[in-house]
Amino acid sequence: MGESEATTELELVRVAIGEHGAFGVLLAEGYPALVTVERTYPLPDSLSGQMVKIPAGTYFAVPTWFNKGGYGTHEILVPGHSRLLFHRGNLETDSEGCILVGRRFGLLNGKPAVLESLSAWSEYERLTGGRAYRLKVRQI
Repeated sequence: MGESEATTELELVRVAIGEHGAFGVLLAEGYPALVTVERTYPLPDSLSGQMVKIPAGTYFAVPTWFNKGGYGTHEILVPGHSRLLFHRGNLETDSEGCILVGRRFGLLNGKPAVLESLSAWSEYERLTGGRAYRLKVRQI
């Protein structure tokens, strides 16, 4: 798929959510393209478990600039939040709720992570072509 054929929809399927992050697979045209991690937060009050900033649902991702990283990316338009982006990183702590991309899952400094984020970012850019797209998010 060339840049002019970038996808208009991606799907994020979360496969594991825990205290070290929410790990997922990013699908393009129904096939695995990249892996992801998002920061998790304890559920409020006395509930046990973890939550993420981006609930299951369908969103638009629009081109924007990641000031901290100094590169173009996409902002996921989630009601009640701003600046939830896709960007490079390995551990959930590299994010404040954004979606980090990698090539594979693994351990980094003994913690669950996504690895090969830099090369994964090149693939993400190829998939999106820098254009707005629809993002479906679900959990298994």
